[in-house]
Amino acid sequence: MGREIELKVPLSEEEYDYIKSVITRKAKVEGLELCSDCERLLKSDEYYSRYASRQESRAAGEPQVIRIRGELSGDKNSSFFCIKRKSLENGIELNREDETFVEKPDVIRDILTLSGYHKFFEKKKDALSVYCSWEKLAGLHFHLELEIVNQLKYIEVEVTEEDCPADKVRHALEEFIALFGLDAKNRDSRSWMEILA
Repeated sequence: MGREIELKVPLSEEEYDYIKSVITRKAKVEGLELCSDCERLLKSDEYYSRYASRQESRAAGEPQVIRIRGELSGDKNSSFFCIKRKSLENGIELNREDETFVEKPDVIRDILTLSGYHKFFEKKKDALSVYCSWEKLAGLHFHLELEIVNQLKYIEVEVTEEDCPADKVRHALEEFIALFGLDAKNRDSRSWMEILA
């Protein structure tokens, strides 16, 4: 997949409902264009490591994420294996993600187990997903997910275009979420594992 720069912000019930009304086309935000229909995604993520703690894993240089994802979209069920290397700059995630479709996830689970890995964390995400653009930031495409992760409500917005400088994308993400009345200062830079712990 390549580079993705993302921003996630926790939401109140009212903020969640408002954003949902926008991405389901019941309300409008001036200058915002929805480039796709809103799609519901159910994701189940299993995270693996060879180490007993995240501190040991980091010290050994293990990638931040080694994951098997099951994804249900409409009536299509898919699985993916992913290795993600994360870094944080000014509270915004910059990720290098290598992901591939997996026909038989149990084979990957067996390979990981035989290689000394164990499942250390699991998360469930119920998301509404839409692709957007904004006239003020022409040329950038935003992937917005309005999500409930283990009962917590968040908005997560990412940009994957690699030809745009990272600083410009970070600034664009901050401006973009302001369209929904959100303040980038409220972003949550923690990993999902830290949030859910």
